[in-house]
Amino acid sequence: MILKRIFLLAIGCMLFGTAKAQHQALFDEYLREVGDRSELFIGKMEPGYSSAAYKNHPYWFEEDFLRGEVMYKGLLYRDVLLRYDVFLQQLVVKTPVKQSNVNVPMHEVENFTMGETAFTAHEGEFMAVLYDGSQVRLLERMRINLKEDTEQTKVQYEFKRQMNFFVLHDGKMTEVGKMRSVLKQFPELEKELKRYAKMNRLNFRENRKSSLMSILKYVDELLVNP
Repeated sequence: MILKRIFLLAIGCMLFGTAKAQHQALFDEYLREVGDRSELFIGKMEPGYSSAAYKNHPYWFEEDFLRGEVMYKGLLYRDVLLRYDVFLQQLVVKTPVKQSNVNVPMHEVENFTMGETAFTAHEGEFMAVLYDGSQVRLLERMRINLKEDTEQTKVQYEFKRQMNFFVLHDGKMTEVGKMRSVLKQFPELEKELKRYAKMNRLNFRENRKSSLMSILKYVDELLVNP
């Protein structure tokens, strides 16, 4: 009986040692994977959205994660997987090893980039930078409201998006949309801007974003070389 207990104790120690070694190996792998970026992945887990309760998602671009970078606590973290929850104003990062979705503490985020689009904070709200010139910047803001779908037999909710555009010039941010709002912002350039819009067939009704990007880039050129 004593020999049997000693044998079982030895087996238990071996199994515990093996499990501990495996856990340590996983932890060492995690540290090697994230390097000095481990602090970025220690936030709360993202709760997510059930497809049974919500008809769509509240993320900027798409639900999939995109590669990008984050300026966090004054340090730049490159090549991380990100998505931005506009409804909650929450940046989410995917951990490298366990592939968990973690909320990044937003009060420590200065700016971030997803794919080819940079995001900057203005009065605590992150916006996409569509054009970043030496004299003007064009920003895009998305806001999302939650609406209840009353047409379904079961209760479901839908995220409704609203897009607005702003030009930042001389430290002042002004909303722009149609051609006249741009002319009101830069009245001294009215003749040149009207000519440019006509020559390039800009359509602010059907192609508002691309038209604003085009004409504000031209505004920047005119302000630099009048």
